Amino acid sequence: MDHELIWSVEMLGNVLVEKKVINKEQLNEALEIQIKDKELLGQIMVKLGHCMEEDVACAIAQIYKLPFIELEKVNIESGTIRYIPVNLALKYNIIPLKIEKNTLYLACSRPLNPRVSANLQRLTNKQISFCIATDSGIGRLLRKYYMRRLGFSEKMPAEENINQSVVDVLNGYISRALGQRASDIHFETGKDQLRVRFRIDGVLREVDSLSIKLSAPLVSRIKILSGLDIAEKRAPQDGSFVFEEMGSPVDIRVSVLPNINGEKAVLRLLSSKRRVITLESLGMEEGTLEIFKSLIKRPHGIILITGPTGSGKTTTLYAVLRLICSQAVNITTIENPVEYQIEGITQTQVDYANKITFSKALKFILRQDPDIIMVGEIRDKETADIALRAALTGHLVFSTLHTNDAPSALTRLIEMGCEPYLVSSTVCAIVAQRLLRLNCEFCKKPFSPLRDEWKEFGLNSVGKDISNGEKNVKKNIQWFRGQGCQRCQRTGYRGRTGIFELLKVDSFIQQEVIKSSSAQRIKEIAVSCGMRTLRQDAFLKVKHGLTSPEEAMKVTVLD
Repeated sequence: MDHELIWSVEMLGNVLVEKKVINKEQLNEALEIQIKDKELLGQIMVKLGHCMEEDVACAIAQIYKLPFIELEKVNIESGTIRYIPVNLALKYNIIPLKIEKNTLYLACSRPLNPRVSANLQRLTNKQISFCIATDSGIGRLLRKYYMRRLGFSEKMPAEENINQSVVDVLNGYISRALGQRASDIHFETGKDQLRVRFRIDGVLREVDSLSIKLSAPLVSRIKILSGLDIAEKRAPQDGSFVFEEMGSPVDIRVSVLPNINGEKAVLRLLSSKRRVITLESLGMEEGTLEIFKSLIKRPHGIILITGPTGSGKTTTLYAVLRLICSQAVNITTIENPVEYQIEGITQTQVDYANKITFSKALKFILRQDPDIIMVGEIRDKETADIALRAALTGHLVFSTLHTNDAPSALTRLIEMGCEPYLVSSTVCAIVAQRLLRLNCEFCKKPFSPLRDEWKEFGLNSVGKDISNGEKNVKKNIQWFRGQGCQRCQRTGYRGRTGIFELLKVDSFIQQEVIKSSSAQRIKEIAVSCGMRTLRQDAFLKVKHGLTSPEEAMKVTVLD
């Protein structure tokens, strides 16, 4: 076991338990994940929500007897940045702070290998002294002091240096996007400038405006990495490549689309070392989670996940597959594309160029003796019919549909041309979901809604569900809003969670499906039987202080 893993497992966990930041059960949970996924223990515990980044950084500082520093309060001395090249700063996640008496002070999130420290000492011709800071804090300073220099917003590099400059620009933006937890990078060629935008927590934010002269070489660089045709500028192209971020590979899906000013490139960032996905981490309320877990253990039937693009449907499906995967079952998927690989599961990718469609692949999958099938998306009648008949003949099938709520999925299948009797006898559950931005933990503050605000948010219909029978809930209720700070980039939100509407298809619902009843009629029956709607689930998150009422209303505007 290497040095880094020793302190991660044996020392860091013990220190956090001794400081009562976490308990033994939380440590054991993280250790089980660490053994399987080989991630650092501190990173796992932060992802699980058991502690904050600052807790981990302080514990590491205590272990190595190094000072902990809050980088939000630090101003880097002029000229210090030049001592550490951008490639090394990004590779080792370090930031130079100041120089005193021939000593260069560096902030890092964990101590570097002695060999790396010695190399830095030779490179800078300075003594090196380390202090510990959080990953996000270092990331902010890297973006502020290094990435700005790669933007070329003030002066373009010389023509002979542009190729190397483009490499630095692209690498810098990818590292910057990963540091800000972005899911997508948009390079948009306009008439006079190249606009760069990141999608963070589901919202696009402009981060830079570059010289238009950089557009063509930057898109060409992206095409080369993705194996695309750099000479083709009039047709859309899709590809992918792998980016190394501090030793961890990141899969990047690329889409290039021509427009009237040139080409637009969109990069989807997918960590190859996927964060831990569990049903518990998705945001399901306890009662909903218990019912859903019992449903996915059924021997046959079809379970649908519905919602618009970007609502987390694929993430939910992967969480389900990880939970039910075992040596005793044969699980096969057909996806477009395969976003994350799961060991022990056969994953197939749609390839329209080679005529591998969802329906065609599904026919062949049924010849492979599967127990469980995951169809990435039901788009047409043929795929729907095959999936439904597979469920009817003893297979457990998971798939997704694009509908606004759970009841609409039943009527959508019938509208596609599927027989009502087939839909009613095979579909056993539907989950509708959305992603809701979370209040920033660092700047959220409580407030008590006024009577007019309560009415404004239309809570008369869901007040009972939110209050859980409490009296005078309108007088005593306390909600939270993020005020906006540096850590959430002044948005008031940091991170996202899911909201869910679970429709269990019982005999009452089956009768309505056979009669081809409307989605509204099915919804009324489901709600009367205890189904919690998306809006009700969203306002439970408001009640728990996880999000703001404005966000809950915005995400569930159609509910």
